[in-house]
Amino acid sequence: MREQTRQYTTSLPRFRLSHLKTIKQMFESGLPALQWDTNAGKILLTTENGNITATIGGRTLSLRTTITQAGYGWREWYLCPHCSSRVADLFVGKKDIACRKCWKLHYASQSENQIDRMRRNIIKQRVAIWGGYPPASNLFERVTYFPKPKGMRWETFERKRNKLIQDEAHYWLAFLPIVDKICGSITR
Repeated sequence: MREQTRQYTTSLPRFRLSHLKTIKQMFESGLPALQWDTNAGKILLTTENGNITATIGGRTLSLRTTITQAGYGWREWYLCPHCSSRVADLFVGKKDIACRKCWKLHYASQSENQIDRMRRNIIKQRVAIWGGYPPASNLFERVTYFPKPKGMRWETFERKRNKLIQDEAHYWLAFLPIVDKICGSITR
């Protein structure tokens, strides 16, 4: 197997927008500072006049945010400390905080081959139809025998199931050479 050359978003801890809401609530409740221990290091969060600052590896960075209109409401975004672009996640390194592009991180799905993409698509379709139905998570189980979910129209169910059956047939045709390569041909 060849050596990994890309760094992925899963390799660094991150600040998500959901964290921002929690951080603001904690500061509003009267906490003077927050400390977050990550595998990259310790982060000390403080606030002054509503501005959140993060101290990591001896550097102090401002966690700036911006607001955009979304329908009838609004949405808050982080601003990357380096490129000032609007982002939903900021990634934490040993001495810095930046967006995915500044860290040159990639999503794992960007390195998937055709079969991995097909498998992910099949699992996504199964979850969309059956949700948490346990047999639906096993790709070796045939969807032909799965029950129709309560509340779904028969026409919709049959259309989605037929598309899924067709996609699974394409997947197994593409996956069969890999199985043959792993198992080899049996001769007697």
